[in-house]
Amino acid sequence: MLQSIDKPIRIRFQHTRYPHWGGHSGYALFVRRLDPHRFRSTLHASADRDVPLPRWLKPARPLLKRLVARADMRWYKMDDLHAEMNAIAAGMIGRFDVVHFLDGEHSGRFLPRFLKKAGRKRVKTIATFHQPPDLAKDVLHLESLRWFDQVVLVSPSQLPFFRDHVAEDRLSVILHGIDTDFFRPGARSNTSDQLRCITVGHWLRDWQTFAAVAAAMSDIQFDVVANRELGIEKLPNVEVHRGLDDLELADLYRAADILFLPLLQSTANNALLEGMASGLAVVATDLEAVRAYIPDDDAILVAGQPEDFIRAIRSLQDNHVLREGLVFLQLDLLRESLDHGVGDGSVSIFVRHTSCSLIIMENADPTARRDLEKFFDELVPEGAPYFEHNEERPDDMPSHIRM
Repeated sequence: MLQSIDKPIRIRFQHTRYPHWGGHSGYALFVRRLDPHRFRSTLHASADRDVPLPRWLKPARPLLKRLVARADMRWYKMDDLHAEMNAIAAGMIGRFDVVHFLDGEHSGRFLPRFLKKAGRKRVKTIATFHQPPDLAKDVLHLESLRWFDQVVLVSPSQLPFFRDHVAEDRLSVILHGIDTDFFRPGARSNTSDQLRCITVGHWLRDWQTFAAVAAAMSDIQFDVVANRELGIEKLPNVEVHRGLDDLELADLYRAADILFLPLLQSTANNALLEGMASGLAVVATDLEAVRAYIPDDDAILVAGQPEDFIRAIRSLQDNHVLREGLVFLQLDLLRESLDHGVGDGSVSIFVRHTSCSLIIMENADPTARRDLEKFFDELVPEGAPYFEHNEERPDDMPSHIRM
């Protein structure tokens, strides 16, 4: 249908402006990627807090407060209601064809139903939801979900919950993305031998597990980016960074070796994607939503206990080849996810050690790679007693042969 239209679809995007998001993070960034020949987009932001009303609305404040309470949505605020009122006015006079609420947990409480009841059925409404089911059920007004024409989820793990409230043909899962032109690998600014882990964000992070891991690994530097007190500030090997701008955040990613993400729950995760794009090996809690963005072959995903994270980080600390291999797989995964329209090209790869090789083979099915690894493990086993070149690691001579 979108291909057959003669004029651009007019879309009003409504999102929540979080103070900790910079210019290169956040779900609303995808609006910049839309084809302006097919979509005429306007982006409207609401504050994640109550803000002063315009002068002409102040006399109606008591009524508006009652409407906010009636919304029965924990995160719905006065500014969200004001934004919906403006959208209703614009929709009634035909200024847009679609309104997309990019943060459905915060907005879209009244407009979809109002437009349907007012006979404006040609104006379509969409909402994207980001929170895991255990939280969504406490912050959403579930009855209002049926008025949306389409519901977008950012993780397959959300589907079972929303299927109970939204028809299957109105549900879509569209994975999150980030600005890979900005978050990208660069020259490592960490010139010391000390391993550095970085954890970014505070929402749904497992800070109890983080503290246990950091306390047990005093030889490793842990950088944390979060704009609130976390109870970990007194650990001697932990540095908490607040108020970073975009460039400082990107530099901090590139100074790290490992993205360390102990999570309580997750759907999409900016930090996971930013760390992958910045060339970091990932150690994270094994959750369905995390696997949707990075398969366990391309990261170290653990059950979530402190000792599991400690073993995973130590394995990367002791084996730089494994660490660099994970980074290669992650960057390859990101490249597969992006369509830059390149049909033919060339790539130059500098290998910093001869104990490795480059194999070009099928990657559609991960079992193909695992079968090849098993074959070489049997053909050229590590630690064979007849190897004389054994002063380095047990995998050194087998790696030379496999080249």
